[in-house]
Amino acid sequence: MSMKCNCEQYLNLELRTVMYTRSVMIRHVPVFVCDHCLTYELMPSMRPSLKKCVELLGPNPSDTSFSLADFHELARLIYEVMTDADYSEDDFKSKLEYEIQERINLLLDLYKVAESMNDHTWIGEIRHRLSQLSVILPEMNVF
Repeated sequence: MSMKCNCEQYLNLELRTVMYTRSVMIRHVPVFVCDHCLTYELMPSMRPSLKKCVELLGPNPSDTSFSLADFHELARLIYEVMTDADYSEDDFKSKLEYEIQERINLLLDLYKVAESMNDHTWIGEIRHRLSQLSVILPEMNVF
């Protein structure tokens, strides 16, 4: 990965489990990790979605565990690529870029179908999924 930490070491993209309060565990959260100084940073494009998930839990969430990959299109793709095979960093980046482009193409095709059916609910869902993927495009050059 080409994104650098404050200690000037390269960051790796990993999926982590994040604890929110003592009772909520959020799995498959994409984070950048520095193996040298052991710091980590949430992938910037994930922040709004993670915040929204936490807000939906309410002020006093009960014991729960969920995967961010079930709520975020990009988190899902990263999860799928990471669990599919063991890639080198360059292969991983290429595979992820390919999968993102393929998913965008699929969603655009589905968008056309939803428009032809005049299904506004489906159109809205597809737009939301496309917006989750489009925010990564500027970030793709940093990892």
